Amino acid sequence: MKRKAAVVELREAEDVDAFVSSQDRAVVLFLGSNRQQEADAVLAALCDLAVDGRAGRAVPYAGAAHRRVGEFLTRIAHTDRACLILMHGTGVLDILRSTDVEAHGAQWTAAQFALRFMPHLADG
Repeated sequence: MKRKAAVVELREAEDVDAFVSSQDRAVVLFLGSNRQQEADAVLAALCDLAVDGRAGRAVPYAGAAHRRVGEFLTRIAHTDRACLILMHGTGVLDILRSTDVEAHGAQWTAAQFALRFMPHLADG
């Protein structure tokens, strides 16, 4: 049976906290730049590959949810544009940035997602 992808829209800080803390497994958060750039679209498409509600999308610059995800990243260098974050609880395991897509291309980024993110998402 094929599993369907389900990306959860996170609009409030409470939505982000509930999504991250309700699962004792790795999840992917997508923080977009809302600039409609090709690199951002690549990361959004990768986010869509996560299954069973294990991917969340914080609405960019929508306020509390965007700020809350940003708080998780305060100790990690990141871009102010789009990024795809692999988390377990409130801990950040890995991150792919729109600048990675721009520097290395979509194929490299997809390969890195498969290599670095998917094994964590397949567990559990």
